[in-house]
Amino acid sequence: MFVLLGDGELAEGSNWEAAMAAAHYDLDNLVAIVDHNTLQITGRTRDVCSNEPLDEKFRAFGWDVQTVNGHSIPELTIAFSRRPQAASSPKPLAIIANTTKGKGVSFMEDVVKWHHGVPSDEEFAKAIAELDLAIEKMQKQP
Repeated sequence: MFVLLGDGELAEGSNWEAAMAAAHYDLDNLVAIVDHNTLQITGRTRDVCSNEPLDEKFRAFGWDVQTVNGHSIPELTIAFSRRPQAASSPKPLAIIANTTKGKGVSFMEDVVKWHHGVPSDEEFAKAIAELDLAIEKMQKQP
């Protein structure tokens, strides 16, 4: 079972109650992927309600933890393939995927406005052009 969490939503206590219950009940088939971009709707997570260090918090709640570059398909693939099974670890797994909000769009990268902003037609066109170029470059790589 997989769940995707944003780092900003981890300020809500219900997430930590669920994390504690998952470890208590040895839910070794549970994988939480945390989109760790350090932004939430009103600012940086460290300024709004700091949740660092995430890895240590999940470990303290009884989880296995792997930290990866959330933009790297190879790193994510390795993290999923290394998942301990019940025989070796009865713990749930938290994959902390370090990401950059708006990655690949020059004017959106790491800008809190785009957590909830809507681009104008001109901004949308620019974003699509930048992403198309990035896809083209990726397709040319071996």
